[in-house]
Amino acid sequence: MESKLLSEKKIIIASYAHIVNGIYTTIGGPALAVKNYLLAKKIKCLVCVWQPLPISDTLSAIEEVFEYGEQSKKRKFNVVNWPFGRKKAISFIYILLKARDVISTLFFSLRLNDRFDIFIGVESLNAIVGILLRRLKVVRTVIYYNLDYGEIRFKNRVLNYIFHALDIFSVTHADYTWNLAEGIIAARNKRGSLKKETRHPLLVPIGIDLSAIRPLNVEQIKRKTIVYLGTLSWTQGVGLIVEALPEILKSMPDVKLVIIGSGQFEETLKRMVAKNNLSKHVTFMGIIPNNEVNDILCGCALGIAPYFPDPYSVMRGSDPTKPKMYLACGLPVIITRVPPIAGLIEKNKAGLVIGYSKEELTNAVLRLLEDEELYLECRKNALETAKQFDWINIMDKAFSYNY
Repeated sequence: MESKLLSEKKIIIASYAHIVNGIYTTIGGPALAVKNYLLAKKIKCLVCVWQPLPISDTLSAIEEVFEYGEQSKKRKFNVVNWPFGRKKAISFIYILLKARDVISTLFFSLRLNDRFDIFIGVESLNAIVGILLRRLKVVRTVIYYNLDYGEIRFKNRVLNYIFHALDIFSVTHADYTWNLAEGIIAARNKRGSLKKETRHPLLVPIGIDLSAIRPLNVEQIKRKTIVYLGTLSWTQGVGLIVEALPEILKSMPDVKLVIIGSGQFEETLKRMVAKNNLSKHVTFMGIIPNNEVNDILCGCALGIAPYFPDPYSVMRGSDPTKPKMYLACGLPVIITRVPPIAGLIEKNKAGLVIGYSKEELTNAVLRLLEDEELYLECRKNALETAKQFDWINIMDKAFSYNY
């Protein structure tokens, strides 16, 4: 059978999403970038099934249908906005929403009464729905897009077993697996129940829309402003930045910290800032549109990513967006040696790699703010390193296969 051109294909994407004030944020993962890429290609039909995370404003699943790049339908699978347990990692509402994901994706896909060339399921449960739809001859090819993988994904042994069972089933029954990092493939292959991946494991890392970012000349940036972008949680290390700030201010009283994002640690952070009389130095931006995020990042001097070194963290084999956003905006990155990208930043001299300690973070910030020669070298290398993460190049390669 002759392969269709991408523009003539019909594709379904099923993914979780983070929606706040009607804005789809990057916390919702790379599916938005896949959507935008396919819309730009004006493919015959694109169906997006969005499953809002518990921390979103709404819990109702959303279906968007596009034909040759133009939206033709938008529907909701209504779910009650249950107010309890939505900020916990695992809760009763978390389990219920997994049922919502399965039912809504099946509902939307079958209701279309059509056949599709490709189903992209972000995370294993969505991939399994795609495998079922393939059995029903609704879709022809299933791609399992795996984002978070960890040997101990959940501390609860039952949940961890279920996670790996679903992952292995998806890998062995989907037609292709898109993995964020080589480490995910290696870690999965070490498990006794899966000696090798037999179903086309492909490397599809997180990318950045470089066309939407306009780095400034160094003379235009706020040279004493550092920034944190991302979920406000303890494991992301944002608390360490606030803890280190008083020591930084002793040497540089005019340093400012901008925090972009939201999360369960937000109120604790605000109390820490107030307790240490840092309100004049710290600005909480909350959730803002991506174009505003890009503008703010480009105007700052340093990007901070001090992930907590949990030995079982999924971040060790993951491919986080935050450091890549910093690099694309020309920000030297200060990062702990947790995600694989830390090694690349160190190798390319695009920032400084540190241990998880207040002292090392303080010294790294002061070193890059005080040493102009080092700063300019790291800034130049950051922009050069970011070029390899262009979403268009990554997606071109991912869709070059004969799916």
